Amino acid sequence: MGLYATCLAHGPPVLRDATADSTLVTELQERIEEKRETITVVPGEGNVLGVWGYLGNLYAFRNKTGNVTAGMYKATTAGWTEIDLGTALNFDATTGNGEMVIGSLLTGAGGAQGTITGLTYYGNWDVGAEGTVVLSDVTGTFVTDETLSTPTISFDAGTVEILQGDTITGSTSGETAVVKIITLASGGWATDDAAGFLSITGNTGTWTDGESILVYGAARADVNGVAEPSSKTLAYAYGTQYAQTLQPGGTYDFVNFNFEGEEGIQTMYGANGIDNAFEFDGTNFTKIRTGISSDDTPSYVEAYKNHLFLGYTNGSLISSALQLPTIMSTTMGSTELIVGEGVTGLNVESKDSLAVFARNTTYILYGKSRDDWNLTTFYTGSGAVDGTVQKIHTTIFLDDRGLTSLGSTLNYGDFKQSIISEKVDPLIQKYKARIKTALRVREKNQYRLYFDDKTGIAMTFINGKNEGILPFTMLDQIICACSTEDSNGDEVLYGGFDDGYVRRLDSGTSYDGGSVAAFVRLAYFHYGTPQLKKRFREILLELAADTSTTLNIYPDFNYGDATVPTATVYDITVTDDEWNVDDVSNPNLGIAVVDKARARIQGVGENMGILIKNTSIYDKPVTLQGAVVQYSDRGLKR
Repeated sequence: MGLYATCLAHGPPVLRDATADSTLVTELQERIEEKRETITVVPGEGNVLGVWGYLGNLYAFRNKTGNVTAGMYKATTAGWTEIDLGTALNFDATTGNGEMVIGSLLTGAGGAQGTITGLTYYGNWDVGAEGTVVLSDVTGTFVTDETLSTPTISFDAGTVEILQGDTITGSTSGETAVVKIITLASGGWATDDAAGFLSITGNTGTWTDGESILVYGAARADVNGVAEPSSKTLAYAYGTQYAQTLQPGGTYDFVNFNFEGEEGIQTMYGANGIDNAFEFDGTNFTKIRTGISSDDTPSYVEAYKNHLFLGYTNGSLISSALQLPTIMSTTMGSTELIVGEGVTGLNVESKDSLAVFARNTTYILYGKSRDDWNLTTFYTGSGAVDGTVQKIHTTIFLDDRGLTSLGSTLNYGDFKQSIISEKVDPLIQKYKARIKTALRVREKNQYRLYFDDKTGIAMTFINGKNEGILPFTMLDQIICACSTEDSNGDEVLYGGFDDGYVRRLDSGTSYDGGSVAAFVRLAYFHYGTPQLKKRFREILLELAADTSTTLNIYPDFNYGDATVPTATVYDITVTDDEWNVDDVSNPNLGIAVVDKARARIQGVGENMGILIKNTSIYDKPVTLQGAVVQYSDRGLKR
């Protein structure tokens, strides 16, 4: 919230206690509301389509005004800022003179130029691949069917294989460069006559014809040309350059993954079911083209064994090349697997496997590459409803029969025992076709489902066991949600809503400034004597609260039997008992850990239930630790 200056003062600052100083409480509430006024909607119209965290930043997707395209936006201190998706150029008819690489300069035959910041293609480059290159700092206009060239180094007399990522040095010129792609045109390394082209970045100057190409001081090949690196035709333009856009609508799925093996280098990947999948590194946005025969619009994305996997509604499961998530070349390890049903979820499991969900079947993919991929039918008859797959201690998903865990399905198969939501099965069956999104909450070990009527359920696990399911109601309709981390590595939850706002979940004390109505109903209890009438006299609640608040107590007798007089509501005040550093370091005993609040009541019955309510805007949550009831016996019911 920042600092708020109300006056000038002389002397050292004095810490004020908001729980004891009513003036400060008012000031804090004013600051909260002032801060709320700075929150803005994601630009555009309609629902927030997707929300995701990447490298400590928050991103959202929403249709632009007019619903012709969608936009990608980043949350900043100044509000939502649109991400420029960049300029792209399609190409085909690739040659064997080397490959395009990120960071190199692309030149068209007509003189247009641009620096390559993103690259995707399908097919084998040396026999004619098709794809898209993303460009920055573009000058001029690329023309369809013109040749596209970038500088590469021609080499021959290769004796020891040069590898991707090697830094090469000219033995005479002293020039250096980093090798990104090696293209063999003839010969071989084993026969000491390898010849071809090196696609490079970071070149420092012109190399000398015939000089040795050194790696770690050892000669590997010779430069073959008088002005290397020289510009060579690598492909042909297929159309002219264009601004990349996103199709409107869709439901977004994301994953962050580091394919490069360098510490801290993660990249964001997404799919939405109506457009190409995409890659985003915080600056550059690249649509991924796979060459799939039908619509290239995957619905799900996952990273597994250093391959990017894309799941489609037509039943295809496509993997990228090894460590090259935007390259779909069979010679580099890409492949297509046939699931047979529309993919409804992907999730990496703990035992070196990828769970692939369809609506009525679950599959498991084993292996490390296209050489040994093994897609097995795990179980026919147990699948996942679209968008409900989440991983907590195990993978949880909504099946036709209820909420199911992959572990329970493994243990019990297609039986009732695999369902972990038996106690609320009528509610689950009612809403299974009305799911908006699912969310995992790692900090609370929760799995949540959000429905299309502003309601949902939260399932809490303790030591891997489902310990309770709680329905809840929200003030606004959530459309999408994500669990991510802030810059400190702490879990934060965000939801995208139908009014265009992205709201942080489980944060603050209000519904965007509106009051929160909360209640808990304790079970009716007969205190060991179900036929004995009792006069109930007092309820003592054991509570933990971070701020003072008021609770409304409603005792109810004999299961709410109308023939028994119902007691009136009792209000009790809960005082702040938040622990701090001073409490921890206090050497004295007797520090109160739990507050006790009493309500003297009047009522007669064989049993009693307790309803506790609270409505507030600024009060923090109250934790109920226990309840002690005082009563006296009145005799047996006759």
